[in-house]
Amino acid sequence: MLKNMLKTKNLFQQTFANEKVAGLIGSLDRFFIKLPHLPKKVRLLINKVVPFLALAFGLVGLIATLITGFFLLLALMSLDVEILWSISGSFILVLFSTLFLLKAFKPLRQGNAVGWIYLFWAQILEVVNFVINSFTVENNFWLGLVSLIISFYLLFEIGQFYVYKKTMSLEQKI
Repeated sequence: MLKNMLKTKNLFQQTFANEKVAGLIGSLDRFFIKLPHLPKKVRLLINKVVPFLALAFGLVGLIATLITGFFLLLALMSLDVEILWSISGSFILVLFSTLFLLKAFKPLRQGNAVGWIYLFWAQILEVVNFVINSFTVENNFWLGLVSLIISFYLLFEIGQFYVYKKTMSLEQKI
């Protein structure tokens, strides 16, 4: 049982936060490094708060996922295809974003870049959700765009505080 849990954990990290992915994401840092930086004390404060924000938003996302799942079941029972179509996309995006945020908490607390990479993936899902909602839902496009830009800026501002730590193989842990 423990072996299967460790294998699943390693598989998730190997898929979404391996060294190759870290290198690709790190290449984006070339753009953000040219932007003006926040004072170091502000970045340190953000760095201390980010794990707890990830946990809080992950828990809120978990509640939203449960509520959305309930409405998805109701739409499925009523065979309302239009509602099923509109809710299912949001459900999947919120579910995966929540998973990334919750999985980010522990590595972020440990200063491991794996947690930062999970935050990056959650932000990518927010971009996808923003693009989809821009075409399907009436919302404030400019506010959403500015929000995404600021969140990526802040994410890359604290990226320097995290070090990519290799995980032990399954055989080393057991």
